[in-house]
Amino acid sequence: MPLASETPMNSNPFYPIGIPGQAWGEYERKQWRARQSVQRRYAQDVVPRIEAMADQFDIVTYGQLDYADDIYPLFALRNGAHDPALPTAFVTGGVHGYETSGIMGALEFLETRAADYVGKINLLVAPCVSPGPTSALIVGITTRWIPIATSRQAAKRLSVPR
Repeated sequence: MPLASETPMNSNPFYPIGIPGQAWGEYERKQWRARQSVQRRYAQDVVPRIEAMADQFDIVTYGQLDYADDIYPLFALRNGAHDPALPTAFVTGGVHGYETSGIMGALEFLETRAADYVGKINLLVAPCVSPGPTSALIVGITTRWIPIATSRQAAKRLSVPR
C-alpha cells in the first residue's frame, strides 16, 4: 500500500481533489467548481415562502447582499408594531447560508408556530441572514465555500473578496 505522500491526487480516500496539507491552486478550484450542482435556490425556495406570509406578518427588507454577480434581498418578518410592554424575541436562520436546517426551521416556525406568540412577545425573524450560498454558490446550502472556492471563514480571515 502506498504512503499518503505517494497517493495520486485522484485516489485520495478523503477528498478527490488536491493533496492533503497543500493549499489549492486555480487547477483544484476549477476541479471543485466542475463537481458542483445546484441544490437549492434562494429566489425559488426561500423568497416565495416569505412572500406567502405577507398577510400574517410585516415583511421588512433590511438590506441586500451583492454576491457572485447577483443581488439577494435580506428579509425580516415581524408580528406587528413593537409593543414596549412585551419582551422581544429575535430568531435568525441561515447565518451560514449553507445550513439548511436554520433557514427551513425559521420558515417553518413562522408558518406553524409564530402565531402562538401574538400579543405575548415582539417577534422579529430573519429566516436567511446570509442567502449567498443558497444560490450563488452553485452548490446551494450544502457547503460553506464561496464561488472562488475557498471557505467563507478563511476568506474573512485572509481578507479575500467574497
